[in-house]
Parts: sequence; C-alpha cells; structure tokens
Amino acid sequence: MWIIGLTGAMGAGKSTLSHSFQTLGVPVLCSDKVIHTLLESDPLISQKIKTLWPEVFVDGTVDRFLLGERTLSSPDQLRILEGLLYPKLADLQKEFLHFHQHQNTPVVVLDVPLLFEVGLHKYCHYVVIATASSSIRKKRVLKRQGMSLEKFNFFESQQMSEKERLNYADFIVPTGRAKENSLKSIQEVLSFLSQHPSPPWDGEWPTNLQREPYGQGNCLRHRNNRV
Repeated sequence: MWIIGLTGAMGAGKSTLSHSFQTLGVPVLCSDKVIHTLLESDPLISQKIKTLWPEVFVDGTVDRFLLGERTLSSPDQLRILEGLLYPKLADLQKEFLHFHQHQNTPVVVLDVPLLFEVGLHKYCHYVVIATASSSIRKKRVLKRQGMSLEKFNFFESQQMSEKERLNYADFIVPTGRAKENSLKSIQEVLSFLSQHPSPPWDGEWPTNLQREPYGQGNCLRHRNNRV
C-alpha cells in the first residue's frame, strides 16, 4: 500500500489536490477535518480545553475562532493545544491506514499541513506538495471566515519555508492554474505509482505528533518531480 503525504503552505491548494485524489478513487484522510471533528465531538478534549480556556466555549461547545484567537497569542499556547489534539490525530491516522491495509487498497493519501514539521514525511513513501505563488495563497486565505493578515502571517511563521519544503518534495504540483490541470497532475502521480509494485506497510506509525527539527526523511526524498 502506497502511503502518500500531501502537504503545502496555507492557501497552496491542498484541498484541490485532495479532491482530485478522491475523484480518482483514492481514499484521503484530511488532518484539518479530523481536528475540527475532535473539537466538535470529543468530550475528553472538550473538557481539557474548557479547563485551559473556558472563555472559548459558546453555548456549551468550542468556538474554533475564539480558540484560534486565544492560542494565537503565543507559540506556547499553540503547542499546548497541539499536545491535546495530536495524539488522537495520530491514532486516527493509524486506524485509517490499518483499515485500508486490510482492504488491500493500493494507494492512500494523508493530507497533513504540518507533514514535515511533525516528521510524518519519514513514514510516507512519497510526498506531494501543492504550490502557488505567495500572492495567490494570501488572496485565497484572506477569503476564509475569521482569517486576518495577522493570523496568516503567524501561521506562516510556524511552518517550514516554501523553499525548504520544496526541497523535500517527491512531486510538486502547481495549483494556480485551472483545476483540470491539477487533476491531470494527480493522474500522472498515480500512473507513476502503478508502474511499481505496491509495498507492504509494516504498521509503524508514531503514537504522537510533535514538532521536531527538520531532519532527513527516508531514501525516497528529493525526487522533485514537477507534474
């Protein structure tokens, strides 16, 4: 089973590529969607957040925008929140992989914005990176509800630079063009994979996701295939 890591900077077009994979029948687990679900429906996480930041609750549920305002006050606050969410995220990622291993699924995709920052690229066979110009990314992000230039700049400061991220890519997919081009690019990635036997997954996966220095990945890094 090929494990593909999908990542990119804010507004780079990860969602477009994720949709392209799904359109072509590839299962995708989106980390952002998992996090949103945990915030909405996991009682243990809600209780921990209520203990730390009671002011972010509205009508008994976590207001993600208020939580963002609170945790963006400092990197330390953000790390505390990540410490609550990331162990559960890692568990659900592993469950997703086990399920598709048993289903003999040939390719799966993990959409992870901080793929390199938490070291998950080392567990993936290949990494696909969505790219777009800084101006396009900023325009896309500032259209999102609750987003501001201050938040955009903060999130950018917490991620690997675009230049460094691209050095770790196996496939680089520009998304500033028509969506049809993105779909064609993903078709090319899948065509490349189909030419090689699908490797077994040994079940290895981290129990927690923590930010770490950007060390070397596995031997498949640095292909830099632009598709």
